[in-house]
Amino acid sequence: MYNTLGGPIPSTLFRLTNLKRLFLGCNQFNGTIPHEIGNLKNLTHLSIITNKLTGAIPSTLGHLTSLLYLDLRSNQLHSFIPLEIGNFSALEELDLSDNKIRGIIPDELSKLSNIQYLNLSSNLLSGQIPFAIGKLFNLVSLDLSKNKLSGSFPTRIGNCTELQHLALNHNSLDGTIPLEIGKILLLQNFDLSHNNLSGNKGLCGHVQGFPSCSQRHRLAPSFILSVKIFLPLTLVLAFTIFGFILLLKGKSENPKLVTRAAKNGDVFSVWNYDGIILDEDLIDATEDFHIRYCIGTGGYGSVYKAELPNGKVVALKKLHQSETEDSAFVESFQNEARVLSTVRHWNIVKLYGFCLHKRCMFFIYEYMERGSLFCVLRDDDEAIELD
Repeated sequence: MYNTLGGPIPSTLFRLTNLKRLFLGCNQFNGTIPHEIGNLKNLTHLSIITNKLTGAIPSTLGHLTSLLYLDLRSNQLHSFIPLEIGNFSALEELDLSDNKIRGIIPDELSKLSNIQYLNLSSNLLSGQIPFAIGKLFNLVSLDLSKNKLSGSFPTRIGNCTELQHLALNHNSLDGTIPLEIGKILLLQNFDLSHNNLSGNKGLCGHVQGFPSCSQRHRLAPSFILSVKIFLPLTLVLAFTIFGFILLLKGKSENPKLVTRAAKNGDVFSVWNYDGIILDEDLIDATEDFHIRYCIGTGGYGSVYKAELPNGKVVALKKLHQSETEDSAFVESFQNEARVLSTVRHWNIVKLYGFCLHKRCMFFIYEYMERGSLFCVLRDDDEAIELD
């Protein structure tokens, strides 16, 4: 892994029938996955992440019935998920994310009785989420975000009581959130944003089917006038004081910034606090961004929780591979890193550093224990209703 080997994967490699672990990730391999891969029947771990592989996932993969770990993310694989995927009865982790896989999610997934981590995000999958998902009782993490899935929220997901991470955002799901979701008591991260779900709490207005908004929730005209007068004055005063504090602090502090530039122009840059954070520490802390460390997924990337050797906990926002290939997005990334590294405010999460690499881009933030403001406001117990 992490070399620059290129060209097609040689079919002669698959004569090594005693292989148990094969890792070819983060290279420049192109072409298709050879059908001869089905000869490696003793394989338990297979990873070919972040290459330039195209074509379909070969059906001969179904011959590898001893597989425990299969990771083909961040390639350009297309066609469909082969039905032979149901042969992986021992499989515990499956990641096909960030490809161009289309078609429906096959019911054969229900045969993966030992699966714990399933990630099919950032593909072109369509149709409904199959009821068969509800038979995966050992699931800990399920990520189907950034696809073209439609239909209602699958009620049988409530049977997956071991789930801790569930991401269905950026699809076209409709209907309401079923009551069965309340059965998943271990759930820690739940993302349904950017869908067509209904049943918003407190929604009102002059639209047919909506309840009328209560008069008691309207603010008095005198209060609104007071806000319009005093709020701008307060903001001007606050920014003046804040700017003065920043000026004094800038003169007294000179935080060290450690930057490493490779020959190809890649940059890894972190703030020096409690010792220098090295990229190797970050990769080791997340086991190369393993899904078990993922605490959230959004439209542009995933967030991972990492505990460094010195005990410091940080949050890594890793951008999707598809975004890193956009030159305009790379420029935007650099601008954001430049601004956030100089801003200091108690309401802005502290940026410790960033990694800018053609195969991997991420920010390093201060870890916030309670999550985002959005999550707090969506929680009836934590949100404070204003008068």
